[in-house]
Amino acid sequence: MVAYPIPTGERLAKLRELMQKKENDVTAYIVPSEDQHGSEYSAECDERRAFISGFDGSAGLAIVTLKEAFLFTDGRYFLQAGQQLDDNWTLMKQGLPDVPTWQEFLNNNLEEKSRIGLDPTLITFDDSETLSKSLKPRNSSLVSISQNLVDEVWDTQRPPRPKNPIVHLDEKFSGESHTSKLDRVKVAITDPSSSKASYPGAKPLDGASSIRKVLVLTALDDIAWLFNLRGSDIACNPVFFAYAVVHLDDTKPRAILFAQKESLDEGNNLGDTLGVEVEIRPYDEVWTYLKSLSEKLRKEVEGKTDVDKKVVLLSDKSSLAVAEAFGEEIITTAPSPVTALKAIKNPVELEGFRQSHIRDGVALARYFAWLEEALANGKILTEWQGSERLEEFRSQLKSFKGLSFPTISSTGPNGAIIHYHPTSTESAIIKQEQIYLCDSGGLYLESLLSVHADEIFLAQFEDGTTDVTRTWHFGQPTEEEKRAATRVLQGHIAIDTAVFPNGTTGS
Repeated sequence: MVAYPIPTGERLAKLRELMQKKENDVTAYIVPSEDQHGSEYSAECDERRAFISGFDGSAGLAIVTLKEAFLFTDGRYFLQAGQQLDDNWTLMKQGLPDVPTWQEFLNNNLEEKSRIGLDPTLITFDDSETLSKSLKPRNSSLVSISQNLVDEVWDTQRPPRPKNPIVHLDEKFSGESHTSKLDRVKVAITDPSSSKASYPGAKPLDGASSIRKVLVLTALDDIAWLFNLRGSDIACNPVFFAYAVVHLDDTKPRAILFAQKESLDEGNNLGDTLGVEVEIRPYDEVWTYLKSLSEKLRKEVEGKTDVDKKVVLLSDKSSLAVAEAFGEEIITTAPSPVTALKAIKNPVELEGFRQSHIRDGVALARYFAWLEEALANGKILTEWQGSERLEEFRSQLKSFKGLSFPTISSTGPNGAIIHYHPTSTESAIIKQEQIYLCDSGGLYLESLLSVHADEIFLAQFEDGTTDVTRTWHFGQPTEEEKRAATRVLQGHIAIDTAVFPNGTTGS
């Protein structure tokens, strides 16, 4: 049982000692939520912000100065952060009047000529550029520290990095081979006039004649999709730790995948599966490779005036460390073409979506019927017991592979805590007179009997992920509860019937 708040005084003291060491010499240190791949969800070994602050919500950023500590998060987590932060921390409620963003805070609340330390793998290059420019008027600067200082404080207590097996997702599940996807990525970047793809990162600079030669991928879901591979290094996410470099010219191999050796056991034969066009190298070799590739590309464009020298395309989510490995002179950033291509689902994927929700709906219907009857018969059930029972109903489906995220089973005021999930030791009793919110999902893989043209064949689908939220009341709701539920329903109907203008991006 975890008791909150977790004492952080000793951890902060050790961090400040490291900040003041001669080789670091920083007045503030930034601790983001994301890992080196910009993942929304992290493995335990990468939950540095949670370790140093005690706040384990999925979104937030910590800034530690030599005397104070600040945790920035949004309105979803005000309640949770208030419960989990100890007296060493000041909660910065982003979005409220007079509360600065963390970038504004660094600009306005630190002394001039401040040195602000960070791990360059944990901030995007674009964000670091914007922040550096805003700090210049005060003569302050960002300082890249290659050894993560929170990791040094964590030391031997830090969980090991997962190195789970990587498996190949057959084309009958994905609907497209990895070689076809590589072809489409190349077309999207190098041939922007093609009807197959239009991509903003493809166009060379004005007056330049060359095209991009290299695409670097750092997002784990992009890499998993592109190569039709899956893993389990991050809980409830079918991804694995990797980087990828895709050559956009005639260089062979066409792509290099950097993955952990332990994940590439001999039994999965990924080398044979991916073929000669994809070379597999150890995960830790990526930095050496990027620097050597940078030297090669620099020599190719050195002294030329009629070419676009920014021959390396990075996703705008790529880290400062990746950009530093190449140097600013030869890189440009743009939204990942893989993310854009991945967003348009093929028929196999679409059918999988439908089937997974049908099956998941069966489990949910069984659970809610069971819960309603149990409460009506006076059975005492906790939120935890409810979430466990729901997982039982899902596990009865042969296609169920696991939860897509920890089930949010919450009653009464707990329903207001975003991403709340009960434990076996801390869980409220589900009451008929209170609202019950259940947010849950599963991962599915199923064989389906389908009809295509004149033949019947067995098609298997990687059905994907479900995420379903339902709000229930098993007694007599109050007038205010009915009013709120009605307003939410009206909002759903309004957005469902709205016609979005062509070109709407959602940003």
